[in-house]
Amino acid sequence: MSSKKNMSTLDPKLLQTILVEIDSHLSQGILPVHNGHLEDLSDDADVLDYLMLMKKQGLISGDLVTKGTNSTPYRMTNIRLTYLGIRVLRS
Repeated sequence: MSSKKNMSTLDPKLLQTILVEIDSHLSQGILPVHNGHLEDLSDDADVLDYLMLMKKQGLISGDLVTKGTNSTPYRMTNIRLTYLGIRVLRS
């Protein structure tokens, strides 16, 4: 992860936008949802960083693909909302 963020430093509007966009893609049957579908949601923030933190917090599930001998995070695919993610989205 390029920066050490925690949930308190995440932009709540971007977090909500990411959840809405994931839900929208899943509802439309666009599978698998991956971070490439979400990259245009923010010019400032690295969406992959957000996704990894959201996964760590239990809001989403997905498969992290790494690259290189040092296992640098490259992309996330098969992104789905967890029960907690759905509850946050609906609140």
